[in-house]
Amino acid sequence: MKRRSARQLVRLLSDIRHATHCSTLRAAATNRAIALASAESEAEAADGDDDTESTRDTQQHKPFRSES
Repeated sequence: MKRRSARQLVRLLSDIRHATHCSTLRAAATNRAIALASAESEAEAADGDDDTESTRDTQQHKPFRSES
């Protein structure tokens, strides 16, 4: 096995810590993106329900006109 100098070991340790930190940040960013997408889809679904109800209400309150 090849012997490493103290500098190489310190650099290796620094790289390992940096990689761990980066993967933690990526995981947090991914979780946040998933949460935002979920909240956005729920908001769109709620808006879609409101549009359907308002359309239904306007159709129910329109006066009936005969074609004769």
